[in-house]
Amino acid sequence: MHMSQISLAVDARPEPIRIIRTGLADGCLAHFHPELYQLVLQRDGFDEKVELGFSGSRLLERLLREPGEVVPRDELLAHAWSDRVVGQGSLNQQIYTLRQILGDEKRREIIQTLPRRGYMLNPKFAVCARALAAQAAQAAQADPAAASDALPAAAPTTSRYRLRALDLLAICTPLLLLAVGLAGIAHFLLPQAQQASEESSIGNKRFLYINGSEQGLRQLRERTQALSTRLAALSPQPLRFVLARQAGFYELTCTAEDDSTRLLLVHQDQLDRLSDAQLRSCLQ
Repeated sequence: MHMSQISLAVDARPEPIRIIRTGLADGCLAHFHPELYQLVLQRDGFDEKVELGFSGSRLLERLLREPGEVVPRDELLAHAWSDRVVGQGSLNQQIYTLRQILGDEKRREIIQTLPRRGYMLNPKFAVCARALAAQAAQAAQADPAAASDALPAAAPTTSRYRLRALDLLAICTPLLLLAVGLAGIAHFLLPQAQQASEESSIGNKRFLYINGSEQGLRQLRERTQALSTRLAALSPQPLRFVLARQAGFYELTCTAEDDSTRLLLVHQDQLDRLSDAQLRSCLQ
């Protein structure tokens, strides 16, 4: 019998780009999860989830498919809104929203506009996860103590992007983590000196609503009433929630009995489209 050596073929397909360098402070990197319609902003050991919605996710997926390629506006419209007919204004709004999330609304360096041609994702801001891991390995060999700093963008695990336990222990106790999270909301989303707030309860769930004015607080309560009811019904465990709104986004902070805290940032147009699975990612 004639024997021949069989060699395994190497998959030469390029690795999908799923990580973007943002224009936000502290070297924030955005991990794109198209299957969840989410971006996860990772900085200072915290994961901040941003819901993109179907169209926003499809739009970013097409731009990331080949960074540096100019994608015509008509192609982006067909890709992101394949099930319906929309105008150029919808595309403009989604591009603006993506730029705002990525900290690119002023410089427009990450998502670039090519007049009369379309849009392009700047390849300088596209990160290859394999190359990032290689850099971390090199940094670990050179200085093991700095290894954690060399890999700020490690891909989230399959455990719904839980905050890493080692990071939490290294930063502070769970109680201090809660204080930092609440202070971050007040500083980042609510810069006004005076804040209006109101508390309420649904069963064993406590809700704190925060806004910069009494009128804004009433609007926040009305707009998130259905969301609060859904959150209260999704988990039997006692939970604390903080709801705030600023610059077209709603931020939901979920705190469990052990004081572990998770964040969910949602654009105002996507608030009514949140699925139960997306909400549970903040609860768990």
